[in-house]
Amino acid sequence: MKNLKAAVIGCGLISKNHFKALNNVEHAECAAVCDIVPEKAEAAAAQYGIPEIYTDYREMLKNPDIDVVHICTPHYLHAGMAVDALEAGKHVLCEKPMALSETDAKRMMEARDKAGRNLGICFQNRYNEASIYMKKIMDSKELGEVLGARGQVTWNRKPEYYTQSPWRGRWATEGGGVLINQAIHTFDLLQWLTGPVKTVEASVSTKRLKEAIEVEDTVDILMTGEDGKRILFYASNCYVKNAPVELEIICENGSIKMVGNEVITEKNGEITSTDYSSGTVLGKDYWGSGHGFLIDDFYRCIETGNPFPVNGEEAVVSVRLLEAVYRSAKEGTVIDLKIL
Repeated sequence: MKNLKAAVIGCGLISKNHFKALNNVEHAECAAVCDIVPEKAEAAAAQYGIPEIYTDYREMLKNPDIDVVHICTPHYLHAGMAVDALEAGKHVLCEKPMALSETDAKRMMEARDKAGRNLGICFQNRYNEASIYMKKIMDSKELGEVLGARGQVTWNRKPEYYTQSPWRGRWATEGGGVLINQAIHTFDLLQWLTGPVKTVEASVSTKRLKEAIEVEDTVDILMTGEDGKRILFYASNCYVKNAPVELEIICENGSIKMVGNEVITEKNGEITSTDYSSGTVLGKDYWGSGHGFLIDDFYRCIETGNPFPVNGEEAVVSVRLLEAVYRSAKEGTVIDLKIL
């Protein structure tokens, strides 16, 4: 089988994970890179041996040899670029968030369906070994029905993180703060593991980064499931360090908890613990090790025709929840997702 040729749009921090992963994907090669800053595109091309350089992604999309486009740009550009790439006949792998609104996310899926191409979203933490194990346990129902759950992300971002990339920290371009950028992966895992959410009640605040951002650096969320279970989520960029992510699910027959890469399971009074830290990590360790696995799986699904697990239908759930959180915080009301 011939190699699938990839192109990466955007040469920011997260693009490194894509370049590195592509080097390890069988039957794939990175053939082009695009960034509006020529020096960034040139540096990436030199570092990873990429033959073609573009500063205009629309020109790049005219290249008939490109099969797959990776979108690693600021949030507000995701939907438009994805639609353009799909309409050009390319498969698309887009960084999170899928889009800044459910309307735009649905536009992406409509373009995918019309083009007959694959659309994947980078919720790579679903591919971490700890997450896979938790999903297996939850799907097996061996712990019984979910009674409640909680998630916590306490990380640190300095003002310089925002000032060096002006699109961050702005509603129009980032679409939110800590929730939509850093905590979205754990937020996604929480609903993926516990099931559909019915209502959302949230508050957001900016505690320590007021001089640098207009969005939230702290968020508190209470969600209820369709079966009445209650799910708590807290995230903040104001902690003294990037602490391990915590996620705990309480069930009828026990509980399962993730702290960083360690999973602790309690069933009928018996406690077991497994540390999944041995996986290969691409980039910062608190991002998880899933980028390589997700990207490899995306290309495998293109080759085999099998459905990619983290598709538009999966990712739009998080977009809908994000909109509900920010609307609840703004209006001071409980949002029922069924009547959004």
